[in-house]
Amino acid sequence: MQEEPRNKFMLGLEKINERLNRIQVLQDITSGLLNVLPLIIVGAIFGLITNLPIQGYQDFLVHVQLKETLALASQFTTNIVAIIACLSLTYVRVQRAHIDGLIPLLISLVTFLIITPLTVVKTVSYLSFDWLGAAGFFMAIIVGLSVGNAFVFMLAHHWVIKLPDAVPPMVSKSLSSVVPAVLITGCALLIRFAFSFTSFKTIHNVIYTLIQQPLTHMGSSIWAMLALTLISSLFWFIGIHGMLVVMPILLTVYLPMDLANLAAFNAGKPLPYITTIAFWIICCSIGGGGATLGLNFMMAFRAKSEQFKVMGRLALPAGIFGINEPLVYGIPLVFNAIFFLPYVFLPILNLGLGFLLVKIGILPAASGATILGMPIPIFFTGLMEGSWKLGVFQLVLALLDTLAYYPFFKIADGNALRAEQKAV
Repeated sequence: MQEEPRNKFMLGLEKINERLNRIQVLQDITSGLLNVLPLIIVGAIFGLITNLPIQGYQDFLVHVQLKETLALASQFTTNIVAIIACLSLTYVRVQRAHIDGLIPLLISLVTFLIITPLTVVKTVSYLSFDWLGAAGFFMAIIVGLSVGNAFVFMLAHHWVIKLPDAVPPMVSKSLSSVVPAVLITGCALLIRFAFSFTSFKTIHNVIYTLIQQPLTHMGSSIWAMLALTLISSLFWFIGIHGMLVVMPILLTVYLPMDLANLAAFNAGKPLPYITTIAFWIICCSIGGGGATLGLNFMMAFRAKSEQFKVMGRLALPAGIFGINEPLVYGIPLVFNAIFFLPYVFLPILNLGLGFLLVKIGILPAASGATILGMPIPIFFTGLMEGSWKLGVFQLVLALLDTLAYYPFFKIADGNALRAEQKAV
């Protein structure tokens, strides 16, 4: 009698997940922004190399005039991430329609630059980095997707110049996109002109003020991140990849905060945000979703049942690098009532403790250098964030998580051992 309601509940959640996965715009945003991460990692690594807090090392960089050169890696990755994201999103959209991406990318670049305000000093106009980084991130998403969709629509409806067959294919391919290029560029100019008459002056200001800032303010609340973590953990518990469910939110809402922190870190300024993706990784991904590294070690070295011992040792190498699917589906943790409390709520407790320690000044905020999917063991993740204190905090969390999992592990291991003895 109890099985049928649960099955209906599961089917309902699976249908919701399937519907979310079928929303193409969410897929495009996720894929497009994931493509940006390698360049953000490059900027983060060189940012750390440039800003290592060792006075002798800093004096050496200044003496050999290398500091400014190293800083260029961050300047032309992190600080122009809006342009990179815009191009990536356009590319993902047109590739999904099996259209060659070069010309749409060039149109997307021109469009973004047209609507980006110029800075005028005396008689010289130049493009500052103000809107090319984190501040222009949401505008980049809008432009990238809009240009991609517009280009696909125009080609699908044959809004192109048709040239005779005698024209070489290379020339024909290039000139056939003139109509979409003119129309999209014309729209960008019209938008620039129209918003110049408003109090905002530019569409960048509109998007940043009315969309990005409110979302950032909401996302900077620890309660929003705790709620997101709970949703992810609950989906994991019922066998649905929780990270994939929350990924669009993490990338669109929290990634700009990581980028703002990283830019501030590279500039030697105070970090503006606590609740970032990097902070979430430090606190919640101790061995993967559910903070299972402690459980993994106990299974590998303290288990009495053969099942837990073998599974723990097989899963440990991946678990050290934050990949715990072997445990999730091998024990399994999915729909395992014994592990429900620690598996779902430990990441939330870790997050709350981390936020409190940063808030009272014991820990520094995360610099934003670590990105989703980077296979870095605990402690080294903290070091990547610019502080040994964050690395030590991860080790402390691993110890606390181990203690929290211990009584549940003993019950599950004992059950497995008795089952094995009965089977003999």
